[in-house]
Amino acid sequence: MRNLAIDNITPIASLVKEKMEEALNLKVKIEKPKITFYSFIEGYINESKSNKAHATVNAYRSTFNRIKKYGNYCNKEFSFDDITLEWRISFLKYLQENYNISRNTEGKYIKNIKCFMNEASEREINTNFSFRSKHFFQPIESVQKIFLTMTEIEAIAKVDLSDDKLKDIVRDYFIIACLTSLRFSDFTRIKKEDIQNDRIQMRTNKTGEDVVIPIAPLVRGILIKYDYILPKAPCNQIFNRYIKQVGKMAELVEPVTIVKTIGGIKQTITYLKYQLLSSHTGRRSLISNCILEGINSSAVMLISGHRSHRVFSSYVRINQHQNADVLSEHSFFK
Repeated sequence: MRNLAIDNITPIASLVKEKMEEALNLKVKIEKPKITFYSFIEGYINESKSNKAHATVNAYRSTFNRIKKYGNYCNKEFSFDDITLEWRISFLKYLQENYNISRNTEGKYIKNIKCFMNEASEREINTNFSFRSKHFFQPIESVQKIFLTMTEIEAIAKVDLSDDKLKDIVRDYFIIACLTSLRFSDFTRIKKEDIQNDRIQMRTNKTGEDVVIPIAPLVRGILIKYDYILPKAPCNQIFNRYIKQVGKMAELVEPVTIVKTIGGIKQTITYLKYQLLSSHTGRRSLISNCILEGINSSAVMLISGHRSHRVFSSYVRINQHQNADVLSEHSFFK
């Protein structure tokens, strides 16, 4: 009160209360914690658990782990301002020298980093826009991916697995994948109520697209086998390991030569076909076999749930000879 009087200020109640709080240290200013590059990514990953596919969240987590390991290698916790064109180059060099990963895996890391930076920019947390430069691009490489012909799918279906329940379950789900084009996250959650009018009708987990898929005879046989209540499937990693073993039993031993960049070095590797089997082979198989049968690509896209022709075309894995065989049956070449 004395200080206010000296300053010739009228001591109104609100002003006296404010000065009292300052004098007694009751009015403490609470500062919001600073959002760092690392804390933002951690928070964004946690947010994504409720609105993005499980595989996407895992990819974000894997990218974040690589960033932190690179940070440990550099004895530094990176900030938003550190993510420059030079950082991109040195990060990729670190990956190539320390991990035996493909060019496309490198690309997925860069893609996710750009996603983190863009999201932080949209929220006005980041002001470094180097990631938007055309030189901060996602490395990508076209690598041959296999699909199975109907003859090979039938060979897998005929393998006797009566003495191995888990392999039998994996094989049955794989056949469903090959004849529906559904992703692992979708074909492993088919329920009885999804079967309507002799079709599988469901909303895809990754993109939210509604698909209606005719039920092929082999798929119908599997559904009847389990009385339309499919058994619990193993995780994708175990699934991929077991389907390779089933493929070997089906004698899918055709040599497949693949050229790809691993650890920054272009390599030519020859595999036996069964060694390349995975849950996603089924999706490529349905799409490629439909194209071989001359089915219109727009009709196939309605089954596969693809929105763009560019992405869809990457799933068509027929070779030039197979394409020529199809075209030779067309009236134009008769």
